[in-house]
Amino acid sequence: MSLFYLFYQLVGRLDNSAVSASGAKMAFKSNEEIALQVRTIPLDEVIPESEQVLLLKIDVQGWEYHVLKGASKLLSRKGSEAPYLIYEEDERLLKASNSSAKEIRDFLRSVGYHDCTQHGTDAHCTKKD
Repeated sequence: MSLFYLFYQLVGRLDNSAVSASGAKMAFKSNEEIALQVRTIPLDEVIPESEQVLLLKIDVQGWEYHVLKGASKLLSRKGSEAPYLIYEEDERLLKASNSSAKEIRDFLRSVGYHDCTQHGTDAHCTKKD
């Protein structure tokens, strides 16, 4: 099921956008952003079950929980069939999207990711066979 979200493109930055205007401003100090309507599709609808995925890297300015939820079938794969996961865990940005690092970690545990380590603001997670 696709949904439409407003994304906020920062004026003067072609390499960054965010789902919330406050998230965009937190990531990069800016006085102005442009709202763009974008159709989104959950990863589970894009990646077939037969497709091997070795790595999933997510950096979406605080909306990591929402992306992960849209990939729950992919992340529920058993052991070595599940991707190595890297995602940004910035509590300020997560709060702006009404989520938290705890919510993400609880979700990841529910799909079998029990081994996560912090590397700066990134979390690296794997599944054991």
